[in-house]
Amino acid sequence: MRWPAMIFVCALTLSAAAFDSRAWLAKRERLHRDAERLRTAFAVCRDRVDAPAEGLTLTLETYPGGAVKSSITAARAQFFDDLGMVYAEGLVIRKFDRNGEVLSRIDAERCVIDRMTKSGWVDGPAKLVHEKTEFGGEGVYFSSPEGFMHVSGKSDLLSTDLKFGGLK
Repeated sequence: MRWPAMIFVCALTLSAAAFDSRAWLAKRERLHRDAERLRTAFAVCRDRVDAPAEGLTLTLETYPGGAVKSSITAARAQFFDDLGMVYAEGLVIRKFDRNGEVLSRIDAERCVIDRMTKSGWVDGPAKLVHEKTEFGGEGVYFSSPEGFMHVSGKSDLLSTDLKFGGLK
């Protein structure tokens, strides 16, 4: 066997050994249970909406110096402090660079967000736009701290910058 092939086989073996599939499956199961919890919370919150704020805009994070790092806007939103949830319709979350240019954007028709876990359930269509890639679907669960997103319904992925095997 030649050296490059041996190095490749060794690297492949080490990377396979480094991935803990049992831990990944346990994590995935935990996130799916959280998605079901939020799906149920969505129905509860939707049914309790009685006095939503309209045309809501909030700054979520700022850079040192005060420039906006991320913001949220909603056509309608209501906070449920007893549940720690926010119900929103016409939601748009934007992340900005230091110059105020939009880096990424999430649009959601109707959703509920758990303020403590920073995770949420989108009932209906949602779309994420990041640079030259768009990802959308229906019935979307997301967990910001875990960097995890699961689409239950139909989904679409569109990119003008995908690379396969080093080729563009």
